[in-house]
Amino acid sequence: MSQDDLNNSVVGHLFLAGKPLVLNYQLMENRLARPRLTPAQRAEYNRQLNDEGGFLTVADREGDDPLLIHFRWENHRYTLRVATPGRFFGYFLSMEKMQNAVGEETAVGNLMVLQEGNPTRFYLDVAAPGNHRLMNVSRKPVESASQSLNVEQDRILGPTYLYSHETRLRNDAQQYFSDTFLKSQHVIWDPVAVELGVQVRGAGVLEFSDIG
Repeated sequence: MSQDDLNNSVVGHLFLAGKPLVLNYQLMENRLARPRLTPAQRAEYNRQLNDEGGFLTVADREGDDPLLIHFRWENHRYTLRVATPGRFFGYFLSMEKMQNAVGEETAVGNLMVLQEGNPTRFYLDVAAPGNHRLMNVSRKPVESASQSLNVEQDRILGPTYLYSHETRLRNDAQQYFSDTFLKSQHVIWDPVAVELGVQVRGAGVLEFSDIG
């Protein structure tokens, strides 16, 4: 990797309007720690903790611990990996197609963990001073004897959207990130600006093994 790649690779946290971005299992762990829960709440939080933990979402409170993310820079594109120790340590954050109740792949990609393979990459486009757009980029091709790297890795697929997910319980809204417009509140971060803050914890971190 070049020195420019090294200089722009960091580990850090993301915040949306002051609230940290977390994985859904972190959100459910925090909710399960509340002193008073109804049986329905406890059952739903445990269900999501076990079955739907790998989505990137927004914490309930500003003081919750944010997800630590490794932003690896290469040719003006970022690959994101979970750097918080625990259940999904080392997993990629990628726009992945979901499956419906009958096992069919949907057209919507959600920003979620991917253990291995060929993750989505991301590009930060400056829309205005202090405002950016998080753009989804084509997956980097796999180099093999019969396939060489090409410009496909630089093709922008579109913006990342933010939308609220209706849960089974009232007053427990969750926010998700998608590559498809689903009555979204915003495009991250355009046309309506979203205050997405970055807290850098370490710069020049190129290899994932360097974290910690």
